[in-house]
Amino acid sequence: MNIYKPIIGEVKKEEDIENAIEICKKEGITIENKEFNKIVESEINSEEVEFEKCIFKNCKISGSFKNAVFHDIIFENCDFSNCIFSEGSFIRVEIINSKFTGCDFTDSRVYHFIGKETLFSYANFSNTNLEEMIFEKCDLTSTSFEECKFKNIYFEESKLIQTQFFRTKLENIDFSSNELSGIITSIEDIKGAIVNNFQAIELSKLLGIIIK
Repeated sequence: MNIYKPIIGEVKKEEDIENAIEICKKEGITIENKEFNKIVESEINSEEVEFEKCIFKNCKISGSFKNAVFHDIIFENCDFSNCIFSEGSFIRVEIINSKFTGCDFTDSRVYHFIGKETLFSYANFSNTNLEEMIFEKCDLTSTSFEECKFKNIYFEESKLIQTQFFRTKLENIDFSSNELSGIITSIEDIKGAIVNNFQAIELSKLLGIIIK
């Protein structure tokens, strides 16, 4: 496993994220070296904005970050449920103890990404390139990974309940430490995945086998 954590130096506290976004769009600059703490915003419009070397802590934000770039970013104790991150870029991003339930990550590029103790249930990662990524102790219930390209992706002690891996190759991915139940995939896609004995019994349903 060779996943790089965000590289963040000294940051300055920023209390008005909407103003920072407005300046960014107006002047065509990057929002960088900022700490957003206890920010509460709804229906924010941060499309095509670039964040670099920033920390989001204890924030509750909803809205659109379509086509946005997150480079060397930490999210901690945040709630970004149902936000739109489609067609975005995530490079060296760490999400800790947060809620990203129902978020739209479709058609994005994710590179060196750490999700830890975070809710990603009902999130949509379809048509996304995921490389050097780990979900550790995360809830991925009903999360969609449809037509994804995986490279060095890891799942550890996470919930994979009715998770969708449709037209996504799972060869050499180790699911053995996770809660795996009712996942939606195909025999062709699951071929070569690493599972434990109990998970093998669960996956036998894909073959139509009844085990007494």
